[in-house]
Amino acid sequence: MDIIKSTAKWEVRLFALASVLIVAVWRAGNCGATDEAGSAAIVGIGGAYAGSADDAATIWLNPALTAFSTSFVTGSLATRNLYQLEALRERTGSVTVRIAKRAVVGAGFAQFGQPGLYTESHGVMIVSAEPWRKWTVGAGVRYDRVEFGDNTKAYSGSSIDLGVASRPLRQMVACAVISGITIDRLYESYTVPAVVEMSAAWEGPELTLAGVWSKSSGESSRFGIGQSLQVARDLPLGVSLTFLSGLRLDPIRYSLGARILARGGSLDYAYQSHPDLGGTHVLGVTFRFGGR
Repeated sequence: MDIIKSTAKWEVRLFALASVLIVAVWRAGNCGATDEAGSAAIVGIGGAYAGSADDAATIWLNPALTAFSTSFVTGSLATRNLYQLEALRERTGSVTVRIAKRAVVGAGFAQFGQPGLYTESHGVMIVSAEPWRKWTVGAGVRYDRVEFGDNTKAYSGSSIDLGVASRPLRQMVACAVISGITIDRLYESYTVPAVVEMSAAWEGPELTLAGVWSKSSGESSRFGIGQSLQVARDLPLGVSLTFLSGLRLDPIRYSLGARILARGGSLDYAYQSHPDLGGTHVLGVTFRFGGR
């Protein structure tokens, strides 16, 4: 009986490891227009992050957007179990701080996987500024590390993100970024391709529409669209309710979510489908302090 239990335990671990590896490869192959990064709200609108330009989690996507924030401090926390598998748990945290009238710094940390089996660790630091009216620029440095088992490093490397953003009209945001510009890597044979990505949004008083396009070397273009619609305002405790939805192509995925927004931040939820791997539930909170 003990032998049977031991064998079953190893079969479960091997199955979990195989699942992690499949998803890890899939994530790496879909690094463009990645809706796997960021907050629950960004996932909810299909990864079209220009529609959440004031979200601290944009430091993972385009560092230039952070300079548009009107708050002194912004933050974002998100948790998800990818495709409802315990071995694919991810936690992400992001924070930005305004250090001058037109300059912002930010940092973030994310970990994906299951300690002792397979983990991905990611860190990012960014700086952004508004050198011209209605235009911002930003740069970020990332560190990525992959481990198998107990601290067995399989890959580590650093890269740079360079972004630009514009708000030509009060209701419009447009941005572009080149991300994943390699600085160094553990193995010369493994290079993450740089990604060119653009996102734009139109922000109405109650409805926001956004889109995203990306292209990396050797990959086809990827698209995503999303919207956020305020369905109720002036609810008890001064909160409002917003409905989120999005659609991603290659592969086709949809996302649905909701945001309970208050003066100091929000509580967010999003669900994202996948045609082969099932769905992912994302919970998150955002917060903002001060303002100009």
